[in-house]
Amino acid sequence: MIKPPHLKNKDLVAIVAPSSRPARPSDLRRAVAIIESMGLRARPGKNIFKTHGFSAGTDQERLSDLVEAFTDDEVRAVWSITGGYGALPLLPHLPYESIKKNPKLVIGFDDFSHLSLAVHVKTGLVTLHGPNLDKVNNKETFERVKRSLTHSEYEPLQTTDAVLGDFGFPAVEGLGKGKLIAANLTALVSLFGTEFEPDLGGAVLVLDDYKERNDILDRWFNTLYLSGKMSSLAALALGCFDACDSRGAFNMLSFEELAMDRLIEMGLPSCFNLPSGNGAGTVLALGVEVSLDSLAGRLTYLESVLSK
Repeated sequence: MIKPPHLKNKDLVAIVAPSSRPARPSDLRRAVAIIESMGLRARPGKNIFKTHGFSAGTDQERLSDLVEAFTDDEVRAVWSITGGYGALPLLPHLPYESIKKNPKLVIGFDDFSHLSLAVHVKTGLVTLHGPNLDKVNNKETFERVKRSLTHSEYEPLQTTDAVLGDFGFPAVEGLGKGKLIAANLTALVSLFGTEFEPDLGGAVLVLDDYKERNDILDRWFNTLYLSGKMSSLAALALGCFDACDSRGAFNMLSFEELAMDRLIEMGLPSCFNLPSGNGAGTVLALGVEVSLDSLAGRLTYLESVLSK
């Protein structure tokens, strides 16, 4: 496992859009301002506002920005500005050997989860499942993400506040320990059968998703179950499934209800609504040893996340 160094004052952060483009120019200006407010420097990719279908330029244009960011020794972090779709076909062409030789922070979620998982699998680098820049939209998220990028130790992640809209509760009570894999559910299942598929054996898995129908989520969750990979987990937490609902589907069950039966059947230590994914404003580190107490709804890091 390779732990990238945490960011220091005036470090350079590359802003990339490997999936969709930002909605408007102010999104990029705000992203630059966010990074500079953290005491860092920002360099946007040249092709961020290109348009090709629903993506930020052609595959080659989006890949060009990524390769430049990963191979430039001055860049200390690669941060996605938005999600959408488009990262998946870029994975075979990333400069994995360069990433190994010059490890840097890699942060984003939603569709960027494809890239975070692939880089972690191919290089052993600890990558960060955390907000894209367009989701750093309040002071609390800003401070939490800044601390995650500039400190080597991470605080526990927990939700027990009944005032929160997504109140955490256990599906199956228990304690699991293992390496952390955090991912968008759709992205994770998309990598099954490829060279970028993560090893889930003994892992603590945290899943989230965004703007997906419940019946589609149920399909991906059952694929995970039927693959047999879920039975090898140490524990499972389901995070924020923001803007996910039953629209256009005949089944009106919530995703919690659809997943609950499988988790109880397996007796897998698991909980709902751990703060992860869109709307949570938290950062999770892939590959680091953690423990998950499903009754308390608490994820605790058992080692440092980043190097000094």
